[in-house]
Parts: sequence; structure tokens; C-alpha cells
Amino acid sequence: MSDRKEELDRRVKRTRRVIRDALVALIREKGFESITVQEIAARADVNRSTFYFHYRDKLDLLEQSTEEMLEAFKEALQVPSEQAKACTFTGIASATRHFVHIAEHADFYRVMLREVGLPCFSKQMKRAIEETFYQKFDTAQTDEREAQAPREILVAYVASAHFGLIEWWLDHDLRYSASYMVEVLNRLVKFGPLHAPSLDEALRA
Repeated sequence: MSDRKEELDRRVKRTRRVIRDALVALIREKGFESITVQEIAARADVNRSTFYFHYRDKLDLLEQSTEEMLEAFKEALQVPSEQAKACTFTGIASATRHFVHIAEHADFYRVMLREVGLPCFSKQMKRAIEETFYQKFDTAQTDEREAQAPREILVAYVASAHFGLIEWWLDHDLRYSASYMVEVLNRLVKFGPLHAPSLDEALRA
């Protein structure tokens, strides 16, 4: 890829990012239904023609933004094949990376899971987590007969707990670090909520 093409791609990504950030900020202030394209463009400091070059309307902006963020979330969840067998069930390597991703885009996730409350977005996040856990089961070649519950139930339980921790973390202003949240999640999955050992205070943010 040429330097010129790389610079163009960076500019496009930067423009789309500021437009998306403007949408998120305005949704928090006044709700999605009340927002106009002009307000989004003004908040992003771009003209309307720039907005319409990237999006048809505000609904298209919302849909594309959620799709792009969901893809980034899925990518952050993935574990490199050479690390997969060494990971615990939740996968510290990937889980830390995707908790970091959540932190970097905390305003977006708060808005989409709370202010807008998109059911399809939360369901897709949960499905992405479930799919990742299924892959880890397969990679680790876990014998389902040795598990405490059928694979489908275990994966559903862990995915729901995982997603619940993400929501709690966002609701409490990222009180703990990404690595701390992953450690908590792993211990809860491994030992259960009543028997998980306490974490060293040094792990806290």
C-alpha cells in the first residue's frame, strides 16, 4: 500500500471516528430521535457534504457504527492459535485485549447498551462471546463428559456472566483495570462466585 493510500485511509477512519463520537455525545445529551444531521456535522466539525459522503442519514450512521464496533469487539476477542491452549477457559490474552477495547470506546458502549438500548447489539455481543468460548473448547479439546454441565449450558452461563461484568464495569465508570476484570472473570468461572479466592489488591487499577 502506498504512503498516499495509507494517509487517505487514516483520514477516512479519522473522519468517521469524529462523526461517530459526535453521534454518541449528542445521543447522551438529547436522545437519538431529536438529533439532526446538521447537529452531528456541526459537533464533528465537518460539513454536511462530508457527512453524506460517508452515510445516507443518521440511522445509517448508527447502523454502520454499531456494525464496525461489533467487528472490532469480535476481533479483540480472538486468541492467536499458538496461545489458545495455554489460556484458561476465558482466555486472559484475548479477554484483556477486548476489555481494553471496551475501555477505549466506553462512551460508545454505554450509549448503545443504555441510552439507545439496542437489543440486537447486546445480543450480538453475547453471541460473539459465546462463539469465542466454543472455539476455546474445541482448541483445548475439552472432554464434555468431564464438564459439570453440557457445553451449551456452560458456554451460555459464562457468556452471560462475561457480558454482565462488562455492563457492570461500564456502569461503574471502569472502576478497575482491564487486567483486574479479566482475573475476576477467570476466577469466577473456575471456582464459582462463592468459592473464588480473593485477588491481591495490587491488581486493582
